[in-house]
Amino acid sequence: MDTMPTPTFPERPAKPALTPADAFAAIGRGKPTATELAALSDLSRAGAREFASVWPRFPEESRHSVLRRLAELAETNVEHLFGRVYRVALSDVSPVARQLAISALWEDEGSDLIELFATLLESDPSPDVRAESAAALGRFAELATYESLNSHEVGRVKQTLYAAAFTDDQPDHVRRRALESISIFGDLVETQSLISEFFDSDDTATKASAIFAMGRSLNRRWLPTVIAELGSDDSEIRYEAARAAGELGHVDAVEAVSGLVRDPDPEIRHAAIISLGKMGGPGAVRILRALVDASPEADAEIIEDALAEASLGGDMIRAQS
Repeated sequence: MDTMPTPTFPERPAKPALTPADAFAAIGRGKPTATELAALSDLSRAGAREFASVWPRFPEESRHSVLRRLAELAETNVEHLFGRVYRVALSDVSPVARQLAISALWEDEGSDLIELFATLLESDPSPDVRAESAAALGRFAELATYESLNSHEVGRVKQTLYAAAFTDDQPDHVRRRALESISIFGDLVETQSLISEFFDSDDTATKASAIFAMGRSLNRRWLPTVIAELGSDDSEIRYEAARAAGELGHVDAVEAVSGLVRDPDPEIRHAAIISLGKMGGPGAVRILRALVDASPEADAEIIEDALAEASLGGDMIRAQS
């Protein structure tokens, strides 16, 4: 018996890929879709120049919205690269846009950002932009300790941060961010002196920054101070002390940190659990194991990760002995 041939249909032509020009037009119309904004990913140099020419024409609120949405897209899809977009926005007339651009570049280790951030910290009219720039330079200060920067870049990072941290002309929150960033050079006497000065402040935020800097400095001269502050009545101070104890990583802090693993504040509790993982050793492992079946479900993954890290640390110690 003859069979009917299977009907065939012409394939629909694939939709052409969206271009940066499509994204520009969509932003101009308002409420661009995620797909349209994604066309700004991995701009060529020519595309970046074109973007720089049209960007100032968009309303301020639209520019803010686009920067926020691009950051969200990059967070959900690592293949999206909007670095050239953010670099254009670093010179936006809106201080909010400049802040958003600095924040969005937090994973970008391009050495060109050192000069861009340093210039913003030195001369931007907005204190909030200067504070964001100081925080962003902290990532490059960390790279300097890994010998990932050349001597000129290291000098630029250090000098700019020191100038911001040590001058009274800068607002307190700019100085705090600069100290937090430069504290990674913890062996410098000047850094230790400024940490002490900030710690003695009556302002909670300034004192909290000093405690953060104690941990980031990796200088164990601060361990007794950090341990003492784990019992503070102030939640912000307890939180920073818990984090700093983990950065300093000394087993002498295990018992004191363990007192915070059931803190009613989940951020403090999580900071304490993570720090126990960093400190490691039999005591930390024992405390973390006891938490496995006795903690809220929201803490389970954090406890599991901390326990794995603490156990690994113990294995490494045994292997070296």
